[in-house]
Amino acid sequence: MFSRRDASTTTNDRPSTPPQGDPHPPTPAPAAPQPVAQQATPRPVPPQPAPAAAHNADESLVAREDTFEGQLNTTRGVRILGTVRGTIESAQYVHIEEHAQVESDITAAEVVIAGTYTGTLIGRQRVEIRSTGHVSGKIETEKLQLHEGGFFDGQLHMQKPSGTPAGSAPSIASAAPAMGDGKDSGLTRRTRHVDLPSDTPLARDADSPKS
Repeated sequence: MFSRRDASTTTNDRPSTPPQGDPHPPTPAPAAPQPVAQQATPRPVPPQPAPAAAHNADESLVAREDTFEGQLNTTRGVRILGTVRGTIESAQYVHIEEHAQVESDITAAEVVIAGTYTGTLIGRQRVEIRSTGHVSGKIETEKLQLHEGGFFDGQLHMQKPSGTPAGSAPSIASAAPAMGDGKDSGLTRRTRHVDLPSDTPLARDADSPKS
Protein backbone atom coordinates (compact mmCIF):
# COMPACT_ATOMS: atom_id res chain seq x y z
CA MET A 1 0.00 0.00 0.00
CA PHE A 2 1.07 3.57 -0.70
CA SER A 3 1.00 6.29 1.86
CA ARG A 4 -0.30 9.78 1.33
CA ARG A 5 3.23 11.06 1.02
CA ASP A 6 4.09 8.60 -1.61
CA ALA A 7 0.99 9.50 -3.54
CA SER A 8 1.87 13.18 -3.52
CA THR A 9 5.38 12.43 -4.54
CA THR A 10 4.13 10.40 -7.43
CA THR A 11 1.85 13.21 -8.43
CA ASN A 12 4.61 15.80 -8.32
CA ASP A 13 6.89 13.66 -10.46
CA ARG A 14 4.60 13.99 -13.49
CA PRO A 15 6.01 16.23 -16.21
CA SER A 16 4.39 19.57 -16.38
CA THR A 17 2.66 20.67 -19.60
CA PRO A 18 4.68 23.39 -21.31
CA PRO A 19 2.93 26.68 -21.76
CA GLN A 20 1.08 27.10 -25.02
CA GLY A 21 2.47 29.63 -27.49
CA ASP A 22 0.74 32.80 -28.59
CA PRO A 23 -2.24 31.80 -30.77
CA HIS A 24 -1.68 34.95 -32.84
CA PRO A 25 1.96 35.00 -34.02
CA PRO A 26 3.31 38.40 -35.15
CA THR A 27 2.90 39.24 -38.81
CA PRO A 28 6.30 39.25 -40.58
CA ALA A 29 7.45 42.60 -41.89
CA PRO A 30 7.02 43.02 -45.66
CA ALA A 31 10.18 42.39 -47.64
CA ALA A 32 11.97 45.41 -48.97
CA PRO A 33 11.25 46.00 -52.71
CA GLN A 34 14.01 44.77 -54.93
CA PRO A 35 15.44 47.25 -57.45
CA VAL A 36 14.11 46.66 -60.96
CA ALA A 37 16.84 46.09 -63.51
CA GLN A 38 16.76 48.75 -66.21
CA GLN A 39 16.29 47.45 -69.68
CA ALA A 40 19.00 48.47 -72.11
CA THR A 41 17.74 50.77 -74.85
CA PRO A 42 18.35 49.11 -78.23
CA ARG A 43 20.78 51.04 -80.36
CA PRO A 44 19.65 52.03 -83.85
CA VAL A 45 21.02 49.71 -86.49
CA PRO A 46 22.77 51.62 -89.30
CA PRO A 47 21.34 50.89 -92.74
CA GLN A 48 23.22 48.19 -94.56
CA PRO A 49 24.32 48.82 -98.15
CA ALA A 50 22.32 47.00 -100.76
CA PRO A 51 23.98 43.71 -101.62
CA ALA A 52 25.52 43.48 -105.04
CA ALA A 53 23.76 41.37 -107.60
CA ALA A 54 24.66 37.74 -107.51
CA HIS A 55 27.57 36.95 -109.76
CA ASN A 56 26.78 34.62 -112.61
CA ALA A 57 29.56 32.15 -113.23
CA ASP A 58 29.03 32.52 -116.98
CA GLU A 59 29.86 36.22 -117.17
CA SER A 60 32.89 38.48 -117.06
CA LEU A 61 33.16 40.45 -113.81
CA VAL A 62 35.02 43.63 -112.96
CA ALA A 63 35.00 43.66 -109.15
CA ARG A 64 34.43 46.76 -107.05
CA GLU A 65 38.13 47.20 -106.23
CA ASP A 66 39.30 46.44 -109.78
CA THR A 67 40.19 48.79 -112.66
CA PHE A 68 40.13 47.63 -116.28
CA GLU A 69 41.69 49.60 -119.10
CA GLY A 70 41.72 48.37 -122.69
CA GLN A 71 39.48 46.47 -125.09
CA LEU A 72 37.19 43.59 -124.12
CA ASN A 73 35.47 41.38 -126.71
CA THR A 74 33.39 38.53 -125.31
CA THR A 75 30.45 36.28 -126.13
CA ARG A 76 29.42 36.27 -122.47
CA GLY A 77 27.71 38.90 -120.38
CA VAL A 78 29.71 41.57 -118.56
CA ARG A 79 29.03 42.91 -115.06
CA ILE A 80 30.94 45.99 -113.86
CA LEU A 81 31.23 46.98 -110.20
CA GLY A 82 34.55 48.84 -110.41
CA THR A 83 36.19 51.18 -112.92
CA VAL A 84 36.48 50.63 -116.68
CA ARG A 85 38.13 52.71 -119.39
CA GLY A 86 38.28 51.50 -122.97
CA THR A 87 35.99 49.53 -125.28
CA ILE A 88 33.56 46.70 -124.52
CA GLU A 89 31.77 44.48 -127.02
CA SER A 90 29.48 41.74 -125.75
CA ALA A 91 27.18 39.37 -127.59
CA GLN A 92 24.83 39.33 -124.58
CA TYR A 93 24.62 42.13 -122.00
CA VAL A 94 26.59 44.72 -120.06
CA HIS A 95 25.39 45.62 -116.56
CA ILE A 96 26.94 48.66 -114.86
CA GLU A 97 26.14 48.36 -111.16
CA GLU A 98 25.67 51.21 -108.68
CA HIS A 99 28.86 53.13 -107.76
CA ALA A 100 30.67 51.80 -110.86
CA GLN A 101 32.59 54.31 -113.00
CA VAL A 102 32.73 53.58 -116.75
CA GLU A 103 34.26 55.67 -119.54
CA SER A 104 33.94 53.42 -122.54
CA ASP A 105 32.30 52.75 -125.87
CA ILE A 106 29.93 49.81 -125.34
CA THR A 107 28.17 47.58 -127.85
CA ALA A 108 25.87 44.83 -126.57
CA ALA A 109 22.41 43.37 -127.02
CA GLU A 110 21.27 44.77 -123.65
CA VAL A 111 22.80 47.45 -121.44
CA VAL A 112 21.60 48.26 -117.90
CA ILE A 113 23.15 51.26 -116.14
CA ALA A 114 22.88 51.92 -112.40
CA GLY A 115 26.25 53.67 -112.03
CA THR A 116 28.01 56.47 -113.89
CA TYR A 117 28.67 56.07 -117.62
CA THR A 118 30.27 58.29 -120.26
CA GLY A 119 30.71 57.32 -123.91
CA THR A 120 28.95 56.00 -126.98
CA LEU A 121 26.48 53.26 -126.19
CA ILE A 122 24.88 50.89 -128.72
CA GLY A 123 22.21 48.60 -127.30
CA ARG A 124 20.98 46.42 -130.11
CA GLN A 125 17.80 45.46 -128.26
CA ARG A 126 17.33 47.70 -125.21
CA VAL A 127 18.98 50.18 -122.85
CA GLU A 128 17.83 50.70 -119.27
CA ILE A 129 18.88 53.61 -117.04
CA ARG A 130 17.92 52.94 -113.44
CA SER A 131 17.14 55.51 -110.75
CA THR A 132 20.81 55.73 -109.68
CA GLY A 133 22.15 55.78 -113.24
CA HIS A 134 23.95 58.77 -114.69
CA VAL A 135 24.63 58.70 -118.44
CA SER A 136 26.43 61.24 -120.61
CA GLY A 137 27.15 60.69 -124.29
CA LYS A 138 25.34 59.04 -127.17
CA ILE A 139 22.80 56.21 -127.13
CA GLU A 140 21.60 54.11 -130.06
CA THR A 141 18.98 51.50 -129.31
CA GLU A 142 15.56 50.09 -130.22
CA LYS A 143 14.08 50.50 -126.71
CA LEU A 144 15.05 52.93 -123.96
CA GLN A 145 13.75 52.65 -120.39
CA LEU A 146 14.54 55.61 -118.11
CA HIS A 147 13.54 55.19 -114.46
CA GLU A 148 12.45 58.09 -112.30
CA GLY A 149 15.57 59.69 -110.88
CA GLY A 150 17.80 58.46 -113.70
CA PHE A 151 19.84 61.02 -115.63
CA PHE A 152 20.71 61.21 -119.33
CA ASP A 153 22.49 64.04 -121.11
CA GLY A 154 23.50 63.66 -124.74
CA GLN A 155 22.26 62.37 -128.08
CA LEU A 156 19.61 59.71 -128.52
CA HIS A 157 19.10 57.80 -131.75
CA MET A 158 16.17 55.36 -131.73
CA GLN A 159 16.66 52.47 -134.13
CA LYS A 160 13.84 50.65 -135.87
CA PRO A 161 12.91 47.22 -134.50
CA SER A 162 14.67 44.27 -136.05
CA GLY A 163 12.95 42.90 -139.14
CA THR A 164 11.72 46.29 -140.35
CA PRO A 165 13.60 47.37 -143.49
CA ALA A 166 15.17 50.78 -143.14
CA GLY A 167 13.44 53.53 -145.18
CA SER A 168 10.58 51.25 -146.18
CA ALA A 169 7.53 53.00 -147.64
CA PRO A 170 4.31 51.60 -149.05
CA SER A 171 4.55 51.20 -152.80
CA ILE A 172 1.93 52.60 -155.16
CA ALA A 173 0.81 49.12 -156.15
CA SER A 174 0.13 48.10 -152.56
CA ALA A 175 -1.47 51.40 -151.58
CA ALA A 176 -3.76 51.90 -154.60
CA PRO A 177 -6.67 49.57 -155.45
CA ALA A 178 -6.36 47.35 -158.51
CA MET A 179 -8.02 48.82 -161.56
CA GLY A 180 -9.64 47.08 -164.52
CA ASP A 181 -9.99 43.63 -162.96
CA GLY A 182 -13.76 43.93 -162.63
CA LYS A 183 -13.68 42.83 -158.97
CA ASP A 184 -14.38 44.79 -155.82
CA SER A 185 -11.12 45.11 -153.93
CA GLY A 186 -12.88 46.14 -150.72
CA LEU A 187 -11.54 49.71 -150.85
CA THR A 188 -13.70 52.79 -151.48
CA ARG A 189 -13.04 54.26 -154.89
CA ARG A 190 -13.26 57.99 -155.34
CA THR A 191 -13.83 59.87 -158.61
CA ARG A 192 -11.85 63.03 -159.02
CA HIS A 193 -13.20 65.77 -161.36
CA VAL A 194 -10.76 68.12 -163.05
CA ASP A 195 -11.88 71.27 -164.93
CA LEU A 196 -10.06 71.81 -168.22
CA PRO A 197 -10.11 74.91 -170.43
CA SER A 198 -12.58 74.60 -173.34
CA ASP A 199 -9.93 75.23 -175.97
CA THR A 200 -7.85 72.17 -175.05
CA PRO A 201 -7.99 69.19 -177.44
CA LEU A 202 -9.12 66.88 -174.65
CA ALA A 203 -12.01 69.20 -173.72
CA ARG A 204 -13.11 69.54 -177.44
CA ASP A 205 -13.15 65.76 -177.86
CA ALA A 206 -15.22 65.38 -174.72
CA ASP A 207 -17.78 68.01 -175.83
CA SER A 208 -18.16 66.70 -179.44
CA PRO A 209 -21.17 64.37 -180.00
CA LYS A 210 -20.32 60.74 -180.46
CA SER A 211 -21.39 59.07 -183.72
